[in-house]
Amino acid sequence: MWHKISWRLLQHELRRGELTIMAAAIALSVCAVLSLSLFSERLQAGLLERSAEFLAADRVLRSRDEVNTEWLQQASDEGLRWARRTSFNSMAFAANDMALVDIKAVSSEYPLRGQLEVGNQAFAEGAPTDELPQSGEAWVASQLFQRLELALGDTLEIGNSEFTVTQVLTHEPDSGLNVFTDSPNVLIGYDDLAATGLIQPGSRVNYHYLFAGDNADIERFESWLLPQLDDVTQRWQGITDGDTPLASSLQRAEQFMLLASLLGVVLAATAVAVAAQRYCQRNYDAVAIMKTLGGSRGLISRIFTLHLLLLTFFSIALGTLLGYLLQAGVIYFVAAYLEQSLPSAGSGPYFLAIGTGLLCALMFSLYPLLRLIKVPPLRVLQRDLAQSSLRAWLQWLIGGGTIYVLMVVYSSSWLLSAALFAGGSMAVLVLLGISRLFIRASRTAGMQAGSSWRLAMAGMQRRAKQNSVQMISFATALMLFLLVLALRNELLADWQNQLPDDAPNYFVVNVADDQVAELNAMFEREQISATDLYPIVPGRLMAINDELVRDAVSKEERDASEFREGFGRELQLTWRADLPPNNDLTAGDWFSEEETGSVSVESQVADRLNLVVGDELRFSVGGDEFTVPVSSIREVDWNTMQPNFYMIFDPATLQTSSATYIASFYLAPERSDELYELFRNFPQVSLIDVDTIIGQLREVIEQVSLAITFVLVLVVLAGALVLVAQVQATLEEREKELVILRTLGAPGKLLSRAVTYEFVILGALAGLIAAVAMELSVFLLQTQVFAMQPSIHWRFWILGPVLGATIVALLGKAVCARLLAQNAAGLIRRLS
Repeated sequence: MWHKISWRLLQHELRRGELTIMAAAIALSVCAVLSLSLFSERLQAGLLERSAEFLAADRVLRSRDEVNTEWLQQASDEGLRWARRTSFNSMAFAANDMALVDIKAVSSEYPLRGQLEVGNQAFAEGAPTDELPQSGEAWVASQLFQRLELALGDTLEIGNSEFTVTQVLTHEPDSGLNVFTDSPNVLIGYDDLAATGLIQPGSRVNYHYLFAGDNADIERFESWLLPQLDDVTQRWQGITDGDTPLASSLQRAEQFMLLASLLGVVLAATAVAVAAQRYCQRNYDAVAIMKTLGGSRGLISRIFTLHLLLLTFFSIALGTLLGYLLQAGVIYFVAAYLEQSLPSAGSGPYFLAIGTGLLCALMFSLYPLLRLIKVPPLRVLQRDLAQSSLRAWLQWLIGGGTIYVLMVVYSSSWLLSAALFAGGSMAVLVLLGISRLFIRASRTAGMQAGSSWRLAMAGMQRRAKQNSVQMISFATALMLFLLVLALRNELLADWQNQLPDDAPNYFVVNVADDQVAELNAMFEREQISATDLYPIVPGRLMAINDELVRDAVSKEERDASEFREGFGRELQLTWRADLPPNNDLTAGDWFSEEETGSVSVESQVADRLNLVVGDELRFSVGGDEFTVPVSSIREVDWNTMQPNFYMIFDPATLQTSSATYIASFYLAPERSDELYELFRNFPQVSLIDVDTIIGQLREVIEQVSLAITFVLVLVVLAGALVLVAQVQATLEEREKELVILRTLGAPGKLLSRAVTYEFVILGALAGLIAAVAMELSVFLLQTQVFAMQPSIHWRFWILGPVLGATIVALLGKAVCARLLAQNAAGLIRRLS
């Protein structure tokens, strides 16, 4: 019986339109979460799929020895494609000259992601190809054509074999960005490797096994493989691993995506909370009447619980449909704009959206529902009686706790969640205090109501409690709107500015000391923007404070307690009198002119090795060992396309060592065909082209920019719904006021202006508080999440109040327009 009552009550309320806002709020929560989640997952998958080209695979297993063939068979059994790539250094001979080259022998399946590009002229633009070198052929990088004065068709001797140079190798998807390696690449077929006779016991060879396939298949193989790996000689790598500029940009892009999803969750929860409270308040009289007719609390609980559940399921279904259609439309336009298709998403976003809708609907309607059920029967006689023993703090605890839990679950990042939650909490606390002070100050003006302004102030004073809650909702919606604007226009712009249009796109390495002046003169003569030339000296870190460090030792030795953490490899050391660009000191002081024998350490290395200013480091350079103190610690921006170093010495310490030099420079794409002639007089100098990596970084930024724009649209829609719900919550009280004022002869223009002024004041004050809270959130995101320099966004302090006053006034007038247009008789009939 009770379930029929619940169903009939739902039909009745839907016909009256009382549940419109609540249904829209729940549907919006599901729509926002589903569309954001699907869009984020598909866009992120697209980013990773495109970025996987930089590995030529989805995953790469790097090993110092050949791996067990059973591992490769297991990969095939899991449905993965795999390929081999074996690389090592060797001498290559052509005519009467020779050069050290990096041999890469690849199997016929290579590459699994991306494409090779080849050309007919050194340093010219190449064209994609699906072919590989045939038996007895070699594809050679442009630098080797320059160094050995090669031409297509020449013979190149490598080990015991001779190869015919048939193509200029212009691009390899997995070439990486190791600018300290000056050996040009030579690509040969894997079947030709054995005949060279170059791989012998003890040879320094890198074996790479490339894998590609569906994410689920890769994850199964990964979980099977990882426990069997030797973490000393083998490494399993994905595109987001490592400290490359691309990995860093992808990680930051993922953080932007997570933040976008969090904003949708917060707005959805706010809209549901406002709508649920409004709905339950409108049913206080109905519950009181039910109780006077003998209805028990249990019966009423079941009726309204089922009522809300039916509404929730209907709204979730509607929100799911809208969310899917919305993201499908956005994906269509994004794919057309980027000229690429995006992978499909899994079922996870659907479960997440439905779960979020259920959690929001239940948790944010729990407190109002409990208050509704506890309404006493005496309310039939005393309308202002809404008895409840529940404390107000319980509502804040349930609501705040649910929002934070949703944030953490949805983002898997407590730091992002804490940044947004802290900003929102600050807005609530500050807003409550300021709104109370402001409303109290309006008491005097309200007592002398005789104009539209004074009438507006009097209305604010009468609705002090409701206005405080309204202002919290307004400020929350405006804060999130401003935060998305700041992300779109400020944080994203800061990120883009780290990679300007004229960022260096070439590195020049292996420059001899006697070529430095001539090369600088060439840069100046040809008007080429270049960084300083940095000297490079190879060396090793041997000890920290006389305690030996681990340096390419066995696993048993590495676990020994007498060894400290080290690099385990040779370092590229440099010296410099001035602090390099994009380096900031975090501790200590830079070298003074008279200072000798000290070193500056990069901050991440200092953290990993537990180094502080004053520690003594022992280095080995060219067979000589020396000890220097740490004079400073630097924070380095690794996203810039310029030479960066872990260790920088004062000039007096290393300048007597034999060194080569490195620099980066920018050359416009239309001038790329000039490279051969520009560096013809520098045959030993090697050029490294990083244009492809720069293009990929810009593509990541562009796609994230589109994602934030999409979020901005959803924030506007969700914020508008929150504002409308809050205004509608006061309509009943406003109807009573208008009846009294119209009966006393107040003209319609006076009342219309009074309502406008009231919403203008509420919106302006909410906008000001939203700007403060937004500034706090952006500060936390800049300093704690995105590792940027904090800045104050003054224009948002003006935009916030103006935007708040305008939007709230327009929406408020739109919602109240029907009441303001009626005369006293019509208003009385509405209340009767």
